[in-house]
Amino acid sequence: MPHHIILSAFGTTTQSRQTYNVLNERIAPHFPNSCVHWIYSSPTVRNNMRDHQADQVVSLTELLQNLYLDASESIVVQSLHVMPGHEFHRVVRETRQAQAKVVIGMPLLTTPDDHHRVADCLVPIIEANDNKAILILGHGTSHQSWTTYPTLEKVIRRRAGTRVFVTGLEKYPDSETVIDEIADTGFDQVFVIPFLMVAGMHFQRDIIGEAPTSWKSRLNRKKIDLSIHDQGLGLLPGIAEIFCDHIRTALINPSP
Repeated sequence: MPHHIILSAFGTTTQSRQTYNVLNERIAPHFPNSCVHWIYSSPTVRNNMRDHQADQVVSLTELLQNLYLDASESIVVQSLHVMPGHEFHRVVRETRQAQAKVVIGMPLLTTPDDHHRVADCLVPIIEANDNKAILILGHGTSHQSWTTYPTLEKVIRRRAGTRVFVTGLEKYPDSETVIDEIADTGFDQVFVIPFLMVAGMHFQRDIIGEAPTSWKSRLNRKKIDLSIHDQGLGLLPGIAEIFCDHIRTALINPSP
């Protein structure tokens, strides 16, 4: 077992930070002989936390330096990002500069099996709303990993049908026509699932906010009623177990 496990999340400045507490409670018991640490890859989040709490908030680089002399065994840096996009690759760059022996655990959606396991986590929610279109909203990205979203949509549609739509809040995949596509299916009700690790700022502002650009406002203008799954992915049963398996995989097959 690794001496240290570093759980690397983007971070949040909202009360949804408690999602990270739940993930910690679900992951740490699988590695009882390891010391679990948390870092946040967002400099903005770290600065905000420094302003509001007494405990020191360090970057990944600083933590790896602090652990270097104490780490007699491998350190695992486990990404809690949804996909291997810009934030994940920032973590990779910082990790590769470390003097300590470090291996990297991959994000939630990395392999084909990951997509099927995440679909397993989502399908019960989808089936509980069988009279509605399902809109799964991720962050979106300009990174080439944006193809994760249509891949996940295809996997879930095989299980739940074509009433499922997966897209991003910004960048890619292009979401411009999604609401029209939903309207064309004949559904006048949509159940929205935030495909975000925590239901934080993007959930509050971009999905359920009152601004005319929010998804709530956009759907309402099309006379489509929406209901919401108001929790982040991190609280879904089964998600923490995927991350645990990625930690184990990192130990067996370290990233180059």
